[in-house]
Amino acid sequence: MHVSQRLGEIDDLFDRLPAALYRTTAEGEILAANAATADLLGYPSVKELIARDNAAAYSHVDPLARREWKEAIEASGVVRDFQARLRRRDGTLVWVRDTARAIYDDDGSVRFYEGVLTDITAEVRAANSSAILAGVLETTADLVTVFDSDGRLRFANGAARSFLGMSEDELHSRPEFDRVVPGLAWEQAVKAVGERGWSGEVTLTDRVGRECPLWAVVTVHRGQDQGIYLAAIARDLSQVKKTQRRLEELLTAKDVFVATVSHELRNPLTGVMGLAEELRDRFDEFEDGERHDLITLIAHQAADMTSLVEDLLVAVRSDIGEVAVIPEAVDIVPQLEELVPTYGSIVWELPPTPLVAWVDPQRFKQIIRNLLSNAERHGGTSVRVSAALQGESVEVCVSDDGDGVPPEHIERIFEPYQRADGVPVKKGSVGLGLNVARRLARLMGGDLDYRHEGKWATFRLTLPATAGLRILSS
Repeated sequence: MHVSQRLGEIDDLFDRLPAALYRTTAEGEILAANAATADLLGYPSVKELIARDNAAAYSHVDPLARREWKEAIEASGVVRDFQARLRRRDGTLVWVRDTARAIYDDDGSVRFYEGVLTDITAEVRAANSSAILAGVLETTADLVTVFDSDGRLRFANGAARSFLGMSEDELHSRPEFDRVVPGLAWEQAVKAVGERGWSGEVTLTDRVGRECPLWAVVTVHRGQDQGIYLAAIARDLSQVKKTQRRLEELLTAKDVFVATVSHELRNPLTGVMGLAEELRDRFDEFEDGERHDLITLIAHQAADMTSLVEDLLVAVRSDIGEVAVIPEAVDIVPQLEELVPTYGSIVWELPPTPLVAWVDPQRFKQIIRNLLSNAERHGGTSVRVSAALQGESVEVCVSDDGDGVPPEHIERIFEPYQRADGVPVKKGSVGLGLNVARRLARLMGGDLDYRHEGKWATFRLTLPATAGLRILSS
């Protein structure tokens, strides 16, 4: 066999190999390649691939990566499994694993590089997809766990590790199923899940010993290694259950509220009707003083109903932003003094000098009446009212010597239709007074809070003092 014939057979074999073989100069010109290389880079023939100027340099998407490849091969003469992105003729990208070596001249300079390329695009895409999926699973709020066929924990995302109080190092030790889910054997779990999977509510104990209701979906999968894996996704229902209980409490409270309002309106209305009928039918039988007393009782009963209706209107209108508040500069001392005859048993500690606040006078008195009514119904035997200037605010405090409100229930008493747990409902209480009072205070630029100091439980109303405001005059 002639040498030329043998060389031709070798070249033919080289061209038919499915592996992408190449030979390039240091500058990036392709000296030789087989059909597999041309196909990998999107060229119809080897001839067209070689004809392109600096085809190797063009094909490398990242010049820095090519430089790194050259430095590695020139340092040791060979590079193995170097991953790189290559650009095909049409601009699309492929990932390859490049194994190459340098061929040197007699003087030690690089003559050319030759190597083999392996297309790993599908592998890289799968790895990227897995990384994305792992990132999503790691950051989701749901608990995600995977157990292998031996009942050992193979994966737990951040939420699951936090719930279980497990570090990543502990996860790497692959804890057994009964340690993760105490009280349930692995065989029982597998049998319960079955081939179709299982979903339902379970209760598990978290890292601090708190029993948490969870909604879990458990499925069985066969992995690429042909192993059987049990995957569980669970969502903590604690907040949902808490919200559900709260809604049930509100519904119950509203039912009680409707019944109480009906009762509180009916009683004074019955009294008004009865007294009015007495005056109508027996007017001449009563002396002037008796008539005055009857009319005064009618007025007081009507005032009670008016106050209740005003609270109802504020509660409804504030939810839709339609409460009318028209503040002005008002000396609140006379406003408070007007209430003294109605609440005679209360101790009034009012300053002798004017105390001017920026308030709606009608809404101000509505707040104070609600606070006084609350003290009479729920407070102690002694009630006092004080008013003073504190910095740029006017403070009005309504205090009583009752037992007070537990700290954990303070905000609850300002909610509509609510009261502190353990405090019985008393006559005349519909659960709106404190909520309405705080809403009106805030609408006027102030606030209403509660504190218990010594033997006194105090509701403190703060309102803007006119000294701290710039009032525009006409």
